[in-house]
Amino acid sequence: MQDTASILKDHGIRPSLQRVCVYHYLRGVKTHPTVDEIYMALLPKYPSLSRTTVYNTLELLLENNLAISLDFGDGFLRYDADCSPHSHFKCKKCGKVYDIFVAPPDCTQMIPAGFTLQGSSLYMFGLCDKCAVGEGGIN
Repeated sequence: MQDTASILKDHGIRPSLQRVCVYHYLRGVKTHPTVDEIYMALLPKYPSLSRTTVYNTLELLLENNLAISLDFGDGFLRYDADCSPHSHFKCKKCGKVYDIFVAPPDCTQMIPAGFTLQGSSLYMFGLCDKCAVGEGGIN
């Protein structure tokens, strides 16, 4: 796996300590964290880190296609360093978000003539396997 600082440099981003630690953390987790979750996870090791720095770093990662943001309509964004085509499933009970490695549907034939599709997302909702037990789901 390529070094985090090298990836930032390759995308024209100056690899400051804060940027490297935020991107390294995001690359290493599969929980689709929020700004606050990233901030709280990194704060013990980097006490000078601010929420604003985390937010600004995530915006920079988004602008340079090194991360994607997920909006499940619950008032805050979640972030994912995996930019490959895939979908997401959010459990309505525990709130966890899971990667579903099925590409979103090809929507190119559904958009009006003259429009240019630049991306699509598929968000799924329901109960994860753990929460479905006892809810009439998996037994």
